[in-house]
Amino acid sequence: MMRVIAAVLGLTFGAVATASAQRADRAVDQPIVRSLNWFSYVAAEDIRSACRPGGRSRLRLIYNALWEEQVRAYEIFLQPDGTAGLTVGVLADQAPATIVSSITIGEIGDITHPWRMRRGQRLLTVPETADLMGLLQASNAFGPPRDGLRLPDNDFWWTVASCRDGVWGFQAYHYPTDRFANVAFAEKLFSFDNVPVAINRPRRLEPAELRRDPNLNPGRERGDRWMLVVGKDGLRSR
Repeated sequence: MMRVIAAVLGLTFGAVATASAQRADRAVDQPIVRSLNWFSYVAAEDIRSACRPGGRSRLRLIYNALWEEQVRAYEIFLQPDGTAGLTVGVLADQAPATIVSSITIGEIGDITHPWRMRRGQRLLTVPETADLMGLLQASNAFGPPRDGLRLPDNDFWWTVASCRDGVWGFQAYHYPTDRFANVAFAEKLFSFDNVPVAINRPRRLEPAELRRDPNLNPGRERGDRWMLVVGKDGLRSR
């Protein structure tokens, strides 16, 4: 069965990669392409490279609620009239144990369905947009971030990448480093989230290093662990 899956994924990889490359907001929708693009997506390299006076003002917020459990991505497109378009993407249950042990394939295109982003959209009114932007400002969400902050895949954290009126900004918050004490925008953003997947709230855990140590957790070692490191104005290059 796994050979069949590998063969199908191999056949579809080229088409998926090409299609996704043409849509920056869909670059992590397909699970195969996600592994290649996730760092640049969180770093918002596409937003940063296009950030110039007269360009589009937009934000990308990532809520990493343990990579193997849930990730929520929020794309906010600020409009000249004071409203904003909001796109929500949710990844859930990405642990290796969920890999297609019980999937019945109806069509080739269905094989990656369980790992695709679940999406929602809505338009924020002028007051809603103003409230959210005010909370982001109060959270120092437009930077600068703490240089050297580490963001393990198996912790809770937020990143905020922004381009406002041609000015680039980046911020990151790590739980339990500050227990999200400075995150004032989360509940407002969650109230706009219309994807029917329950929010994975931050909770007390053992340190990430202990949870990824195979000597302390025999049988739970993972080959897909990763960590992001924050620089002075964005993520450091890997």
